Amino acid sequence: MKQFKRLLRYLLPFKRNIVTIFLCNLCYAVFSVFSLSMVAPFLSVLFGNGEGVTTKPDFSLSTRSILDTFYYYMGMIIHDHGQLAALIFIAITMIVSSFLSNLFRYLGQYANAPLRAGISQSLRKDVYHRLLILPLAFYHKEKKGDILNRIGSDVQEVEWSVICSLQMLFRDPLLVIVFIITLFSISYKLTLLTLIVLPPAGILIARIGKSIKKNSAEAQQILGRMSSAFDEAISGLRIIKGHTAVDYADQRFQKMNERFFVLNRRIFRKTELGAPLVEFLCIAALVLVMLLGANFVLSDDKMTGELLIMFIVIFARVIPPAQSVVSSFYTVQKGMASAERIFEIIDADEVIQETKDPIEKPTFDDQIEYDHVCFSYHASGEPEVLNDICFTLKKGKTIALVGSSGSGKSTIVDLLPRFYDVRKGSIKIDGIDSRYIKISDLRGLFGIVNQDITLFNDTVYNNIAFGKEGATQEMVVAAAQTALAHDFILEMEQGYDTVIGDRGMRLSGGQRQRLSIARAVLQDPQVLILDEATSALDTESEYIVQQSIQRLMEGRTTIVVAHRLSTIRRADEILFVQGGRIIERGTHDELIKQGGAYAKFCALQES
Repeated sequence: MKQFKRLLRYLLPFKRNIVTIFLCNLCYAVFSVFSLSMVAPFLSVLFGNGEGVTTKPDFSLSTRSILDTFYYYMGMIIHDHGQLAALIFIAITMIVSSFLSNLFRYLGQYANAPLRAGISQSLRKDVYHRLLILPLAFYHKEKKGDILNRIGSDVQEVEWSVICSLQMLFRDPLLVIVFIITLFSISYKLTLLTLIVLPPAGILIARIGKSIKKNSAEAQQILGRMSSAFDEAISGLRIIKGHTAVDYADQRFQKMNERFFVLNRRIFRKTELGAPLVEFLCIAALVLVMLLGANFVLSDDKMTGELLIMFIVIFARVIPPAQSVVSSFYTVQKGMASAERIFEIIDADEVIQETKDPIEKPTFDDQIEYDHVCFSYHASGEPEVLNDICFTLKKGKTIALVGSSGSGKSTIVDLLPRFYDVRKGSIKIDGIDSRYIKISDLRGLFGIVNQDITLFNDTVYNNIAFGKEGATQEMVVAAAQTALAHDFILEMEQGYDTVIGDRGMRLSGGQRQRLSIARAVLQDPQVLILDEATSALDTESEYIVQQSIQRLMEGRTTIVVAHRLSTIRRADEILFVQGGRIIERGTHDELIKQGGAYAKFCALQES
């Protein structure tokens, strides 16, 4: 119920549509009943009972009064024009009522269309926005395929769920209520007797719905894992084939697929159980109506044969909307399972939060200081990845972080733009704790070139200009020239308008890295972060990329994370990181003379 209330908040922008839907469905229900009510006058005229009311009755909102008024006018038509004219008039009235009924039904669906499209749009907008602002730690525990499934099929499921709930709230229940009110006005005794089937049916339907929700939640989780398996299979196809693990990967997927099949089979079977159950109970009640109604006709002058037939016809029309209410209830239960998964993302903790009155800091003027910084990816009590990190980077200088894989080098630089927050200590920019600086200003100070290059399935131009508002063709070309990428771009089919494919797969590793550097050049960052920018390149590509990096570093404050000596020899200070601590610091020559861990590190590379 909590999730359902939250979903209803997405309907607030569509208040007018909701009112329109309600009014249209109310008119649909009223005209449907009126059309069916013509059955009694038609039969009455057909069997020669149409002239029974000779005095115009007082009008009231009761079936008897409405029918007597209609009989009065029918008597006048029969008296003046004959029975056939009266039957034609009734038939035309039924056709007009049916037309108006279906017209209002369509208008209700017409007003419903913006809700259906708008809810899914709003949900996707909220989920996508949340995915952009959540910290990187969130993605350490979530699979990409499962996240994509939540923004895709889960949103689709919720969209359909809400549409069904709107039908359940504004159309089908209205029909049932209007029909039952009409039945009560015809014969309250007969109506009460037929409604004895509702309590047991309601209890059974509720239990089935709860079971469907549970199965649906597990099914959506498995579907998310299957989406991840698809993504991993596509991105890791070389590894799968290279390790002759096709059968292993296939069997692993088939186990998930089989479980998904079993759950869906259960859901479909339980979902389809509701409508036949309601129909059976309603038909059983209908047979009861026929038997009891016949008894009333034979023993009670107030219940005529025409009224009994009209009662049966209207009661029969209760069955389809009642079935629809049940089906909608089950669909809502499925949708609530998906809604919970969506709101898990929307409600995820935003660990990196901006202070209430952040300090604006668009420029870097003096120095960056790591002051006894400690950090752990997990909750307190877990081993710390970084312990007591202290160093100062002056403006215009270059610091290199060196050490074995897993020593904490990349984590040190990830703390600088607040991809994570420190556990203890502080990072100060010009003497200001970075946690008090406006996040957009803080991150605007840095340009980052990573080992894992992120390019988009777009043109070369758009990849270089990504995130740079007002970038011109001249600026993009100049950035590409600085990154030594201009020449190979011109050799491509459409130059800067060439689409480079998913993740830039149409380019070599060196070309992708140079585009990444060109993007950083265009941003013109005040502090440059190079995180293993050349580690994945061959010697020739590394040489070209190293040249473009040297151009990028000119006149900039730089932090370099690297293994290769070619990248770090010229650094003003080298910090050797081991086990999350800085164990040595100095220039290249100074550390070589010390003969410590850094010297051994260099010796291994030169051997």
